[in-house]
Amino acid sequence: MSEEIELKFEIESSSIKQLSTFLQTQRIDEEHSLHLTNSYYDSLDNILRRHHASIRIRGIEENAKQDEYEITLKSSGGGQSIAGLHSRLEFNAPLPNKQLNLSVLPATAFPSGLNADNLSKQLTLLFTTDFHRKTWLIYFNQSQIEVALDQGEISASGLNLPILEIELELKLGARVDLLLFAQKLSQFNIHLFSQSKAARGYRLVEGNDIKKIPQLITTNLPSSSVLPAILEFWQTNEEYALAHNDLNLYIKTLQQVDVNLTPILPSPQNEYSTELNQIYRKWFGQIRSITNIKSFAFSPINTQFKLYLMLLIF
Repeated sequence: MSEEIELKFEIESSSIKQLSTFLQTQRIDEEHSLHLTNSYYDSLDNILRRHHASIRIRGIEENAKQDEYEITLKSSGGGQSIAGLHSRLEFNAPLPNKQLNLSVLPATAFPSGLNADNLSKQLTLLFTTDFHRKTWLIYFNQSQIEVALDQGEISASGLNLPILEIELELKLGARVDLLLFAQKLSQFNIHLFSQSKAARGYRLVEGNDIKKIPQLITTNLPSSSVLPAILEFWQTNEEYALAHNDLNLYIKTLQQVDVNLTPILPSPQNEYSTELNQIYRKWFGQIRSITNIKSFAFSPINTQFKLYLMLLIF
């Protein structure tokens, strides 16, 4: 068992070459180029999703070698998901082939009330993903971070969704280093992304739209929950606005974010809080003249401001 802590971003194809060049200037321990195929399973009534878990079988091909297979069970396990930052429990086990076999997973991997025997009778293949992954294992400050560039697609029932994203996974070290390294990548027009491949696969299967949150309500929330609620509202509606090109919703969302953020931003007292306020003023100056959702959502200032706010939580 391990705890998976990662940041997920969408990236524009025009930025990939520049980002890859930048990564080559970092302290790299390993590089890999893989072809990954993934089959996701659940019951017809989504018993795994209702327990905040997912099961996939992954085929891994590197350097044209024969595929290796592994099964993965991910579970929220009390972890957090804020904007594009995800923290989950992850269990992996090798398989001899791509056939579903839950018996190789430890009993402790399954959410309460579920086990290998009862799930084996219910699970069916729902959707697949097929993508190329380029990875860099990078040392940054005192931490080890894996950067993965994924390009491919999610498929279900003859329908497809593109995959074009960057994932930063903390392999060793502190969450703060993960966020600080992400700040360096924000210059390459990336956008924090809260939807996992599994979540998008379920949406494709069910034909569901991306959700939106009509109103940001922070009254009666404990102080520790206000900033996470603001970030969830902001991220959710930003992704909806991007998908539907809804500029009116996006501007209203950012206005509500600003109104609720202003009272809780720390006053400039040290280097970090001073820089945070400088970024906020620049961000605020730009939200009043947005004409293109994608240009602003993928802009360095928008991504930097979210990442700095996450540092206040972690």
